[in-house]
Amino acid sequence: MIVVTGTGTGIGKTVVTAALAAAALAGGRSVAVLKPAQTGVAPGEDGDAAVAARLAGAVTSRELARYPEPLAPATAARRAGAAPVTPARVAQAAAGLAACHDLVLVEGAGGLLVHLDDSGATLADAAALLGAPVLAVAPAGLGTLNATALTAEALRTRGVPLLGCVIGSWPQAPDLAARCNLADLPSAAGAPLLGAVPEGAGALEPTAFRAAAAGWLAPQLGGTWEGADFAAAFGPPPAADAPGPQEPVAGDGPAGVDALVLDCGEPAGLARFWGALLGAEAVDRGPDWSCVDPPRGPRVAFQRVPEGKRVKNRLHMDLGTGDVEAAAEAAVRRGARRLGAVVEDAQGRFQVLADPEGNEFCFVSPAPAPGEG
Repeated sequence: MIVVTGTGTGIGKTVVTAALAAAALAGGRSVAVLKPAQTGVAPGEDGDAAVAARLAGAVTSRELARYPEPLAPATAARRAGAAPVTPARVAQAAAGLAACHDLVLVEGAGGLLVHLDDSGATLADAAALLGAPVLAVAPAGLGTLNATALTAEALRTRGVPLLGCVIGSWPQAPDLAARCNLADLPSAAGAPLLGAVPEGAGALEPTAFRAAAAGWLAPQLGGTWEGADFAAAFGPPPAADAPGPQEPVAGDGPAGVDALVLDCGEPAGLARFWGALLGAEAVDRGPDWSCVDPPRGPRVAFQRVPEGKRVKNRLHMDLGTGDVEAAAEAAVRRGARRLGAVVEDAQGRFQVLADPEGNEFCFVSPAPAPGEG
């Protein structure tokens, strides 16, 4: 049994719960998802447990109570004139589901210490009654370290084990704070980082979601995600040397290009294509991203996104070569297609092509400098 909580609301608990369920189902286990208190959903609408079941597959989903206003459970119950859900009722329902399922996932509402009833009871109290570990879902960006540390401290004071943390929505373009938090979250939580679910995962078709879910979660959660590999690809760049006390701090210093990241549909296949062009091995870092480290230039990474290519590139790569025609022909044999003929001008010769997913690039042979023949 795992109790899934969050460091706040709207940070991906339901999608993480669905991923846990999908990975367990793929491993041959039976799964139940329990939502003790569903708020902010009208009668007849899908609640979080039903959403998790739709994404994950054949799981048993159950709600104990539903309140129409999007508020904390105790407040929503009071305003609706309805009975609140108590920790004892949560524990009883979860134990009943555990008797006939291999895994029970109990998804809380909001954060760990949100009140379930007017006595101040919380999801942490329910976890303590169950003797179940808690998995904390956290956002990637600025502010997550404090919220994660507070959640972990609240669990420790109650004697409830923290299984680890999962990032609920890893952004397609992570900023410096998100990248640094990959290393800092385990320290803040006092528990390991056990996965990162990509932004937009909940919008995937169920079949695609189920196929990818294990790649978002660490082996402890039934997946194949490796934290060290993920950090190697998305961790922060090395910090510049700190200036001395008498040195001015440059406000607009030059930045470096650590990697070019291409959104794509099939990262592994596209990485193999580009690896062949750039003379580098394609490395698969999981089902949603791959990369190549060419001998010249920065790393090129390929990240799966739900949306297909719709517009012309705003950025493309120029590949230097001594023989544009031969290089273009070799690329075509590997799956590229030419976009027009070879062009020659005062700058040199170039050929525009598109890779297997339609991303434009060029082979370029600069014109000799004056006096070089």
